[in-house]
This record gives sequence, C-alpha cells and structure tokens, in this order.
Amino acid sequence: MKNRILTFFFCISTVILPTVSQAQNVGAKLPIVAVGGMGPAKAVEAAGDYAYAIGNGALQVLDVSNAKKPRILGKLSGLGSVRQIEVSEGIAYITSRQDGLFIVDVKNPAEPRLLNHYDTVEFATGVALSGDVLFVACRNYGVELIDVSDPEKPAHLSLVRTGEAQSVVTRNGFLYVGVWATSELVVVDVRDPRQPKITNKVELDGYGDGVDVAGGYVYVATGHHSRAMPRKNPGDPGFGKGHGLEVFKISDPAHPEFVSRIKFPPLYEIGNDMWEVTIANGHAFVADTWNGIFVVDVADAAKMKLVAHCKAPEQDGKKNFIGGLALVKDHILMAGGYSDLHVVDAANLAVSVEKETDLAPVIAAEGNETGEFRKGWRSYRPAGQVYSVDFLTDDRAVVACGSAGVHIVKLWPQIERLELLATDGFATDVSVFNERIFVAESAGGLSIWEDKAGDGYKKVGAFKLRGKAVRQVETPGSGKRVMIQAGANQFYILDMSDAANPKQIFEDKRHGLLYGDQMMRGLVEDRYTAVFWHVTGTYWFDLMAQPAPVYSGDNFPRRTGSSNGMIAFGDKTLITLRGGYILVDRSERRELKELNIYPLGKTRANPGVPNISGNRLYTANRSSGLVTITDISYPFKPKLIEQFVTPGNPTRIGIRNGRAVIPDGYHGLLVEGD
Repeated sequence: MKNRILTFFFCISTVILPTVSQAQNVGAKLPIVAVGGMGPAKAVEAAGDYAYAIGNGALQVLDVSNAKKPRILGKLSGLGSVRQIEVSEGIAYITSRQDGLFIVDVKNPAEPRLLNHYDTVEFATGVALSGDVLFVACRNYGVELIDVSDPEKPAHLSLVRTGEAQSVVTRNGFLYVGVWATSELVVVDVRDPRQPKITNKVELDGYGDGVDVAGGYVYVATGHHSRAMPRKNPGDPGFGKGHGLEVFKISDPAHPEFVSRIKFPPLYEIGNDMWEVTIANGHAFVADTWNGIFVVDVADAAKMKLVAHCKAPEQDGKKNFIGGLALVKDHILMAGGYSDLHVVDAANLAVSVEKETDLAPVIAAEGNETGEFRKGWRSYRPAGQVYSVDFLTDDRAVVACGSAGVHIVKLWPQIERLELLATDGFATDVSVFNERIFVAESAGGLSIWEDKAGDGYKKVGAFKLRGKAVRQVETPGSGKRVMIQAGANQFYILDMSDAANPKQIFEDKRHGLLYGDQMMRGLVEDRYTAVFWHVTGTYWFDLMAQPAPVYSGDNFPRRTGSSNGMIAFGDKTLITLRGGYILVDRSERRELKELNIYPLGKTRANPGVPNISGNRLYTANRSSGLVTITDISYPFKPKLIEQFVTPGNPTRIGIRNGRAVIPDGYHGLLVEGD
C-alpha cells in the first residue's frame, strides 16, 4: 500500500509536562557504523552473540559478536507479513499480522527450522513470553494467551479484550498492553492464564504501543496525537504531539501510578505507525518510526532527559522508518524498514539487556466442557478456531475450522461430524453454491470441492496468489463469478466457468485494510457487489459487467468500523456501524451525521457483521463477542429481540429453520435448539 505521508512540525506545547524543546535539542547524534546486509528489516531481537532480524517475510540470524562486522548465518523464508519477534531458549516467536504466528527453532543459527504456524484470533502484532505462556497482541481483538509448553503444539488458552492492542510486556503475573487509538495502558492480571482479568486502564497522552518493565516501573512509547488537547485536524494544538515516552511506578502491579513523560518532536505520518521501547543501563531506547531512535536518561524516572538520537538513512531518495531495535554492548541494532539492519555506535550507553526475575503464570488443567453455551444451545469444539459456516441442507453444515480444516457436520438433533476436508492452510471462510464448496484457505489459497460420485467431497480446483493469504470468499448471483479477499487489503473476482481452473478477471486495492468480513453478502440491483476498506469506505463493483467486472464509480467515503459489515437489502446496502445500521444506495455521499442510524440494542457498540433471515437481522462482533438479534419487519423501526456476549469471537451467523448457528472462534460452533 502506497503511503500518503503528511508531516507536520509544531513547537512543543507547555500544556503537557514535563517536556523539553525537542525540536531544537534531541541530544548527541549517534553514527551508523555497519549494516547487516539482509535488506529491509521490520524488527530485531538480540540474545548473546546472535541477532534475530525479520523483514520481507523472512527470519535471518546474524552473528553480532563483533557488532561492527555482522554476519548472516541462516535464513528462513515464507513467514508472511512479519511484525515483531521474541526469542527465548532457542525458540523464536514471530508475529505476522494477517498471517498469524510462526514458531521457529533457532538453536542451530545456520538452519532455522519452522516448528509451527499458529492461527491467531486476529492480526498478530505484539508478542511477549512468560514461562509457558505466550502473549500475542491481536489488534482490535485484544491479547491472545497461548500455551507454548510444547512449541510444536501451541494451544489457545484465552483472550482478553483490551482494545486495540499493539505491543505487550509481562512481569510477575501481570500483563501491560500498549493500546492504540484510545491512548491507554491496559493492565491485566494473568496469574490464571485461562481467566485473565483487566485490573486497570491508564490514560496516555499519545497512541499507545511499545511497553517495557524495569526496576519497578513500566515505560510506554507513544505516538500520533496528544490526548490532552484538540487533535483532529492539522494545526490543532495536539495534532502530531503524541510522540514521547511515559513512565509509571508499579509498586502495586495492578495499578500503575503516573510519574512523568517526555515528548519527542511532533510528527504525523500515515503508515508504519509503530513505537517501541527497551530499558537498559538506566536508559530508555525508543524506536519512534519516522522520527528515529531516541535515547532517554531514565535514571531519575521523574526527570527524564534526552541524551542521543539517530535517524534511519534515506532509501532510494525517500524517507525511511525504524521498525524496532535491539541492544548489544555499545551498539544499537536498528531495523530500517526500507533499507537494512543498521548498527549504531552507542558506546557507554547501550548494553546487552539482562532479563529481570519473572514469576511466570501457571497453566491450570482445563475444566470439563458441559457442551451447553447457554440454555437451549450446544457447542461443537474442533481443534482449530471456527471462522464461518454455510449450509448444504437444512441439517448439514460446512464449517471453516482454521487449522483443523473444513468439517461437514450434522447439526440436529445432535452435532455429529460427517466429513473432514483437509486444507493446505487455515480454513478461514466457506461458501456453498449448488452443493459446491468454496474454501478460503489463508496461505493455501482458494479451493473448490465437489461430491461428484456421492462418496464424499474431493478437491476439484484451486487458486493461489503468491505471498497473499486468501481470507474470505463470497459466491453471489449465479456463482459463476466468485469474490475473494486476500492479503491485507486486496479484492479479487474470479471466473469460475471452469472450476478446475479459476481465472482472475478483476483486482482492486484501496487505502485501508480488510480486517475480516468486509465483502457484501448478496447483490444489489441484481448485479452490484460492494467492499469496504476501513479508511476510505465502501466501493461498489458491477459483478455482471462483460467481458469482466468493473468498478461502478460509486464510493461512500465514510468509516463505519472495521468490525462491522454489510449485506444487500432490496435495492439498498445495509451497513452496520456504531450503534446500529444505515441503509444506503450507490449514490450516497453524505456525512454519517446527516443519515438516519437505526439502533440495534441499547448500547452504542459496534454490532458487527450482519446476516438476514426473514424479518430478523442477526449481527455478530468478532472483536467484542456481542451478538444482537433484531426484528426488522419495519426496517426504519427495528425492535430488539435479544442481545448477549459469547465467550469466543463470533462471526457472521448462519440461520437454518429459524435457528442460529454461530461460529465462535476457539470456543467452537454454537448451535441453537435440539
């Protein structure tokens, strides 16, 4: 995705205390003395004489015993959209955004070996380890806790809904989470990793991200805009002034107490917006993306001061960003996002990080499942997480079960597995058309299955996109043209005239991400489909145009929330958004405040992805777990029937014979009725 970069510099405001005049004084300039030779780097971790750097879908292990002459020893590719890395006892844990988590054996630096590709509940960003529990920040969904006592067989433990989690650190049974747009440090008691509990939410004066704990303090790196002042538009006093470092005392680990903050030069740039902090030798080493690396003296936490700075060098004439950093004696390893792994001379400042004592949480034995989610409901628990459901008949369902493949199950009177379809990647979505099954297999691409001889389903066709995971599939209209969402933000339409050889006939990409179920269910005007990108809004496409689909030229440029969705409703598109839904046609351009928002339930929450059966609207929010069932006999006066929260991550609800079937992530498939 091409970055649209806006940079704004303002004088530091005296409203936020304490500060220094950072625009004029950022400390000594630290020189770059070597490069790793690995190409663009997104993050790096150091342990002993080795550095473990990730970028361009690969892990590279370097010998940094002589930091000024780093040597690449080994490489492992095929790791997707890599983001952060944690290394412990010869095992590397690598988050990879929409591609989940990769666990790699690095005991032999020359031959890194993949142990497991784990299916995280959402975009995997931050990562931290304590004992046998791995904590993965999953963007809008919060933090997933994973049992890695056997790194080859990781197992989901729980999920804590913290808000938009970016980075995490843990110490002595408490987890500290840098939360982004709500500008918060969220504290979680994880001493029982099967039942994590939020103990506190502390306001920050910038978007939260990087966190570290040292010497009885928690440090948070922040960015983008100041919370304390108006910040919406360029020129506002808080615009771009969220960059800095904040420190909190944790005498009571559940309730941090604010000590001080220091500000970095104001900045706002869209894209690669991430901030990291590492504490060592009485100093904080902060990677502030486009702003560079700042070294802050934190020996007196109440009176922090800037002592040094380094910016990433330009690459091919364009600005460069820093993805992360690591420390070795007298040097900072700096991950240049567009360039390379750079070695920065930081003599008398940088030392190798020594991990403090950590009392790790203990994983209790799993309790017995009762099989009943709530009265009148039963659950089906495969090994993987349940993403979606579609139907072959009134009582036979096709279920996308993540790492457990696709299951064909009988739903009533008892849940019974009939067939297992083994997939090449995580089964993240299914769609049925005339008993033909389409499966989004993530890194495995799209697969097509048929039961031609009546002896079970066999794969009859496939479509793959190099380096892009297929996450969603829709089969509207005649089923001859199939829509898929792949990678972070790309939309494709395939010609299915020959199921054995699907052909790509349309592609589009807009500014923003496709977090999940963001393609419309059904068609409006019997020919138009729609897709919404979380930044630039909803776009309509003529699916039936000949010889190939085309963009209709219609865009509703409003953000409606990445956890929401849309469905065809007569000649209108029903779009869910915070507090309810709107009904729009392709010509709609007005601001949201000018539209009628029809309420769903009694809260202002995002209702989630919609489905309609008869006069009932079913919505499910995979991030919050909220399920809402509404009577829309009169769509301009919806009437709430029921609202509840599931234990897992519910996606688009299936309905058969008036009964709901809810895909609920690692909590399984929830089935209503006997």
